[in-house]
Amino acid sequence: MSVRLVLSESDEKRIERQLSTGLYADASDVVRAGLEMLEDLHDSHDRWLAEDVHRRMLSAEQEPSILRPADEVFSAIELRHQTKLAGQQDK
Repeated sequence: MSVRLVLSESDEKRIERQLSTGLYADASDVVRAGLEMLEDLHDSHDRWLAEDVHRRMLSAEQEPSILRPADEVFSAIELRHQTKLAGQQDK
């Protein structure tokens, strides 16, 4: 199958950078490797959802005391973010 793609200049430069490493014979190899990486990423995300998230949900159902209210979680995130911003302003 032949596919025609319209790439932005920055995408063309990404492909050129990958070709310059000598790891790929042509642009098709670069695109193929990128598609394989995307597939691996999606597969690992699906496994994470099916295994880890499911296990944690079961734990939370069995032990509700481990859960934290959303407003508490968001407050902690906001505080962490503000602290990080303050540290960047000091530099």
